[in-house]
Amino acid sequence: MQDFGLLAQIIVLLAGSVFVVVAFKRLNLSPVLGYLTAGAVIGDHGLKIVSSNKTEFLGEFGVVFLLFAIGLELSLERLKDMSKYVFGLGSLQVAITSGIIFLILLLLNFNVNVAVIVGMGLSLSSTAVVLEVIKEMQKESTQLGRISLAMLLQQDFTVVPLLVITGILLRDTSGESIVQAIIFATLKAIAVLVIISVAGRLLLRPLFRAISHNTQTSNSELFVSATLLIVLAGAWSTQYFGVSLALGAFTAGILVAETEFSQQAKESIYPFKGLLLGLFFMSVGMKTLDIQYIYQQIGKVILCTISLTLIKSIIIVLLCLLFKLRKSVAIQAGLLLAQGSEFAFILCEHLIKGSLINPEVGKIILVTVAFSMALTPLLSAIGNKISVCLDDDDLNPLEPIKSGTVDISNHVLILGFNQAAKMISKVLDFHGIQYVVIDDNEHCVKSAQQKGIPIFQGNISNIATLHAARIDKAHSVLITTGNFIELKKTAKIISEQYKELPISAYAANLSNAAKLYEAGVTKIVPASQEAGLQLASTILNDRGISLKEISRIKNNYRDANYKMLKRESE
Repeated sequence: MQDFGLLAQIIVLLAGSVFVVVAFKRLNLSPVLGYLTAGAVIGDHGLKIVSSNKTEFLGEFGVVFLLFAIGLELSLERLKDMSKYVFGLGSLQVAITSGIIFLILLLLNFNVNVAVIVGMGLSLSSTAVVLEVIKEMQKESTQLGRISLAMLLQQDFTVVPLLVITGILLRDTSGESIVQAIIFATLKAIAVLVIISVAGRLLLRPLFRAISHNTQTSNSELFVSATLLIVLAGAWSTQYFGVSLALGAFTAGILVAETEFSQQAKESIYPFKGLLLGLFFMSVGMKTLDIQYIYQQIGKVILCTISLTLIKSIIIVLLCLLFKLRKSVAIQAGLLLAQGSEFAFILCEHLIKGSLINPEVGKIILVTVAFSMALTPLLSAIGNKISVCLDDDDLNPLEPIKSGTVDISNHVLILGFNQAAKMISKVLDFHGIQYVVIDDNEHCVKSAQQKGIPIFQGNISNIATLHAARIDKAHSVLITTGNFIELKKTAKIISEQYKELPISAYAANLSNAAKLYEAGVTKIVPASQEAGLQLASTILNDRGISLKEISRIKNNYRDANYKMLKRESE
């Protein structure tokens, strides 16, 4: 009977998640707000249809899968490129926010140790909420998306020592040194992550290769099962040693990102991540959004929520400006990351159970964090509106490019944004490859920016524009402008100043391709040739020739033509 009760509750949760997504999408509202509302209605403080104690484990797995997906987007090389913002900007944000909240809590007569814990806990932002809102706004590839992710990663690293400190306070509030605890927790976390990394490097690639060796199973349930095994094993291994579930899943994601199977892994876990993350937001609503209590304490709730979001947003905005980010991005980041973290719920529950804080105070903190989460979509929309006005006021036309790319390196620089470039940007996005686009068409740029494309307005043949887009840090350049004269001029400028930088372009015909080789383009796709080869392949396929043989034939023709072009340009 108990099992049936749990099953019925899961059915209610799933039905609620389906209804919420459909209803809130039609109202053009964030599904995050819908999930929180649905949880409040059906949960512990509403209709009491679903018990949060029985179903919250499902929501925890949503965060685990989210962190694994984040890891998949970050190779070790990209994480190294982000280190300035993860360990610089992120660390300062946690330290300064924690310190200010700590001082405020001392003025409110909190115990010193408890003030440290609560201050650090409230300095963190919600990874689940922020990344979901960024995804809804299609800002994953923009500077806002990169900076937000960097700060969230540092906050996730902070969770490890914070958990240990809380555990010590629960056992003995005066007997152990918090500094020693932080050092021990950090060393333990590093040791665990090193063990996982070594084991992952030795086992993951052989495992995936063994699965993909059989083409009939490479994209089937066996690959999905293997991916789930890696996610859960990574999460369990860190939890076993007292480190957070999410950090283990994140590490596993980075290790998979280093293999050639990262895209298949991403596709395998996508349905689980979306579903479980929705259940996580519903569980938050079930546990914390007590409508009757909020009504009784509405003054305190509003004051605490405004105070928390104001303190965090001001600190984040100032730090972003200190790191030379655009004003528009700084304000967007400040409003987007101003909420409390899902980790605050775990923290408050521990403190209440250990009698370290008054249950009434703990409840105010929980409701404040939940309220701040619910406000995130609205605050983000406000930040987006403000950013548009600020960007319009930029006096120096190169300033948006400089500040918008200050945190990026090893990227693909795309010059021109026609239909081909749009397709290329989708492919790069899908594979998690960073890129920056420059185009001189104002309408095209603004339209693409609204869709989350990291694009800036500028003259692609102007060396100052190219320097502003950090061409010196780029991995390669792709010129897609349809103006052949401008294409040739741009290629010549780049090849003369950056002789080792790969330059790719497409040409209308073989004659133009030869001229581009002379201008310094290293890789050329003749459009007429490619169109002819694609059309020929359809004929060959209709005549019964295998796709493998067709691919071989096309490659032979390409190689022959490219060799001829290079000979002519020499």
